[in-house]
Amino acid sequence: MSDLGEESSVHGQSRDGISGESALGLIDQSSLFIAEHILDRINPRHKDLGELIHSRSRWSGGILAGFIVFWWLTVSRPSEDYSISTSIFFGPTFLTVTILVPGLIFIGSILSDLSRENGQLFPGMISGIMFVLAILYVFEPVFTGFFSEALTVNQGLWRSARLAVLGGTVFIAAKFLIDAILLGWVKRWVENNPGIDLAGRSEESTESEAAPGFEAEA
Repeated sequence: MSDLGEESSVHGQSRDGISGESALGLIDQSSLFIAEHILDRINPRHKDLGELIHSRSRWSGGILAGFIVFWWLTVSRPSEDYSISTSIFFGPTFLTVTILVPGLIFIGSILSDLSRENGQLFPGMISGIMFVLAILYVFEPVFTGFFSEALTVNQGLWRSARLAVLGGTVFIAAKFLIDAILLGWVKRWVENNPGIDLAGRSEESTESEAAPGFEAEA
């Protein structure tokens, strides 16, 4: 009985060991798939991840600095009565909208990339709602200027132009920042798994994709 118990325990340990290795392999394969997907989407021209992270972080910081300067010069400093013509969407003033639109776009960009990389439904749906609401806020002053007496056409155009610039700069900065964060994750994962060469894999896939086309031309 003791021999049978020991034998069953040994088999149980081996089965547990195999299942543990299989689970670890699945985790590694899943992480590898995500890492390759990130690199395929960003499509870097060179494989120095540190340089890519530095470049995108620098661009993100520079664009955000430009956003702050533009907001300070065109929204904060001018003596404009922002209480005139509050938004019909939940009633914020224009000053609040100049902060709300970039915030919606920034958070929406994060949720959109989270949904795309992880294949999740809910973050993508929320990001779509945020983007639509931000677009409504951007174009609302123009329609108010044309179809209402609360704002003149020039005032409506100027408000919408400022919102478009603020939202566009934050959108671009968010994309660079998210790319830098994702590349940072890929870099850490590659460092923790030195046996995996993502550059070699991408080169092999590129050559395999180019070979059929070359043969067809020949």
